[in-house]
Amino acid sequence: MPTDKASVRNYQTDAEVLAKFVDVNKTLGEYYINENKKNSPMAYVTNKDWEELMLVSPVNRTKFENELKAVNSAIELAAQRNDVTQIVYNTYNETWVRTIDHNAEVLLKECIPGETTRAASRSFARMQLQYGALNEATFHAGRQIKSKISIDMFGSKAYSFEILCQIDASKTPNGSYPAGGGNNPKSIVMTGVGSMETYDFTWNANSSDAEIFWKFKGSLYTPQGLGECLITAEFTE
Repeated sequence: MPTDKASVRNYQTDAEVLAKFVDVNKTLGEYYINENKKNSPMAYVTNKDWEELMLVSPVNRTKFENELKAVNSAIELAAQRNDVTQIVYNTYNETWVRTIDHNAEVLLKECIPGETTRAASRSFARMQLQYGALNEATFHAGRQIKSKISIDMFGSKAYSFEILCQIDASKTPNGSYPAGGGNNPKSIVMTGVGSMETYDFTWNANSSDAEIFWKFKGSLYTPQGLGECLITAEFTE
């Protein structure tokens, strides 16, 4: 019977270790495990983390890498869609926003530290994403809004979800684009690896109107287990 530490460690413990070493190949737009990540001063990975990586069970590592492959496959398909304008990659130490359509009606960017600390920020709407359900948020606001994306997950896992955004959808004539008013809905695909974390973004609408009708729809794709993941998007001033 195997007695080494790596053979008996549970999956969630190993997944938490592996998550710290997940990196993004920005040329290919793919996640991978970067064992050399500790050599980067901005990686926030310690020698102790690397020692723990060496103790990861091969079976657990394969399972984790398969989760990454599934997300990478979803990213590849999303990048080929005409309605996807940006793909967000979240790792242990970095958020990368990959812009596919630089001329989109709405584009987001990661908030710099301090941009979301204003105490008086007004909340416009909150949208929760759970697997198997399509959720929606609508409100009137200016050309620029912010969002706080909160990830609450049971254990460290790879995740992917989509937020579809349409502006001025309430304009007449009634009906959906192109028969009705508003712009063609576009999607932001968000992905990452983690457990409990929060990300802040700014959304900018390419419009001359001072007030805009914002419409969002959200769908969680992975993980698919009931209760494994809850994502909340709060839109603020």
